[in-house]
Amino acid sequence: MAAPMHRLPALVAAIALLVLGASPAAAQSSSPSPEAGDVRLSLLEQTPWNSLDEAMLDLRFRADNGSSEALHDLTIGVTLFGRVLSRTAYEESLLADPTPAVVVDGETLAREGGIAPGEGRDFEFTLDLSLPGIDRTQSGIYPMKVDLRSGGVPVADMRTPVIFLVRQPEQPLSVSWTFVLYQPIVFRPDGVFESPSLEQALAPGGRIAGETRALDALMQTRPVPVDVAVSPVLLTQLARMRDGYRMSDGREVAAGEGGAAAAADALAALRRAAATPQLELSALPFSAPQVPSLVVGGLSRDLDEQLVRGRELVGTMLGAPADPGVLRPPNGTLDDPSLDALTARGIDILLVNPDTVQAPLQPLGFAPPPTTALRAEGNVTAVVPDPAVAALLASPLVFEDPVRGAQAVLGELAVIWQEQPGLARGLAISVPDGLDLPGGFFGPFARGVAGAPWLRPVSATDLVETFPPSSALTLTRTTPSTFSPSYVGELKQARRRVDVYRSMLVDASLEPGQLDTQLLLAQSGGYLSNPSAGFAFIVAVRDQVDAVFDAVRADAGPVITLTSRSGSSIPVRVTNGAGEALRVSVGLVSQHLRELPSQEVELPAGGTETLTFDVDLKTTGRFPVAIQVVAPAGRVINASSIIVRSTAYNRIALIITIAAALVLVLLWGRRFLPRRTT
Repeated sequence: MAAPMHRLPALVAAIALLVLGASPAAAQSSSPSPEAGDVRLSLLEQTPWNSLDEAMLDLRFRADNGSSEALHDLTIGVTLFGRVLSRTAYEESLLADPTPAVVVDGETLAREGGIAPGEGRDFEFTLDLSLPGIDRTQSGIYPMKVDLRSGGVPVADMRTPVIFLVRQPEQPLSVSWTFVLYQPIVFRPDGVFESPSLEQALAPGGRIAGETRALDALMQTRPVPVDVAVSPVLLTQLARMRDGYRMSDGREVAAGEGGAAAAADALAALRRAAATPQLELSALPFSAPQVPSLVVGGLSRDLDEQLVRGRELVGTMLGAPADPGVLRPPNGTLDDPSLDALTARGIDILLVNPDTVQAPLQPLGFAPPPTTALRAEGNVTAVVPDPAVAALLASPLVFEDPVRGAQAVLGELAVIWQEQPGLARGLAISVPDGLDLPGGFFGPFARGVAGAPWLRPVSATDLVETFPPSSALTLTRTTPSTFSPSYVGELKQARRRVDVYRSMLVDASLEPGQLDTQLLLAQSGGYLSNPSAGFAFIVAVRDQVDAVFDAVRADAGPVITLTSRSGSSIPVRVTNGAGEALRVSVGLVSQHLRELPSQEVELPAGGTETLTFDVDLKTTGRFPVAIQVVAPAGRVINASSIIVRSTAYNRIALIITIAAALVLVLLWGRRFLPRRTT
């Protein structure tokens, strides 16, 4: 049997062809019936598994006629093939007729009526699996093909696994399954939503709607252990939408309407699910940054804030604490420096992607271990999803036919269990961020995994405890994406501005924290490929803080005349045009002053105060004096200048001048004295 990673390209290609529509037989038909692919079948509902006691298989599907020809004289063909014995055989059966003997050979079920061009119709049938060809001693998976025929000619088909159990499994497969709830940032710094993508994800059939409803229903009806890693910025966006929001095209949605109501429903569903003890909650870093982009990109000091704020926000909004020791690195991106940084911050379980680590091939192609140490000392463990299941989740089948995709995943899990049904084994599944699955997938998938007798859902922490890693694997070598030096430099400069602004505040204010949040949002992983959108948050912070700085002004008029070199005073009028009370220092700076006077002042919002500065001059004449407004943090936030004109005199110089004048007068007066004659 080939190893799992060797099978993945074939599996994906097979399923890609499968979802295109008709079978090869239909494609090769010379009938004038609609061309292959014009008619599509999609699964609406199927009995997830059957047994000796429950042998009736119910199946419902829909046929959509995308051709220009009407379908008439309709019949349904059902073919059930023999039990597959390996994962390779199972995955191939999703595309083509398998080699085992046929159990049900093309049973034909007639249906009255037809399907007009451009229309669709639902069909259903029941198949009794109490058949001689069904093995009564071994559980197994039986491939089934369902085709729709018009005038006796197949026009489309679909393939789905039939799972048949002959006894209650004695050693179920322990499955850790993780749902990662994430949505890229789609609002601007001013709060306006630019993209309808989150609205679409919340609409019926959308990913967020399907995922939250499936989790809510699962926890209310059949609570089993499940891990949910939540993006705090998704919750932030849902809260903004819930309260009413505006789109960049000018459309406004009020609270309780449209997308706002859908966002409220999603938040309520998540809160209900999170209140169930079986749901283990973890939080992505606040803005879902790729961790290496912080650690190796010059922003490592923000990692603590991202982690802490993410956990706090998730806990507050969902009413349940997020596990501080479990982390889903956004997008599964990890490298050695970021691994060291996370380990130093108390993270001991990482929920990663299959390709995050370099996994060796397994004997006989069996499923690889679900856990691995990432350091030889074993202080951090990675939960690694099964690569074959991950490939199936990302295949076109799940996107084109979500219910059938869920059944196919359930069949894959059954085949994995059958590899070694008597051994205690573990497996990990992840529905990761970035995989925009259709909403219709989550309900059948959640119900199937939670109720399958051959599966035992466990949390990630329980999986690590029950199946600890036996060896350490190295991380796959990657070159992490980082922001440009100029981007990082502007972000750091904006943060320093916020710190200066914070030092100026007289009263407690939420504003600096909100500005810090904007800068954390600018670090989101989605902006690595679209830095201009992230830079808009940095610019917004910079402009908002600079507006406060510019609002505090000091003015003394264009020219000040002083008549004395000491004991003179300069009045300075200080105005706070900001909307909050501020604390600053105002000082005079000039090389012509013996001392540089400064005064602290607290100004209410919109307030004005005149400060008087006593000065001693070094020189006379005209010279400039700078008036600086300085924040308590020591930064000059505003400055102006005046011209000082000094008419003061120097006494010593005056005495010398008078003495010189007297000498000149005496010398001049000698000419009038009588001269002695000889």
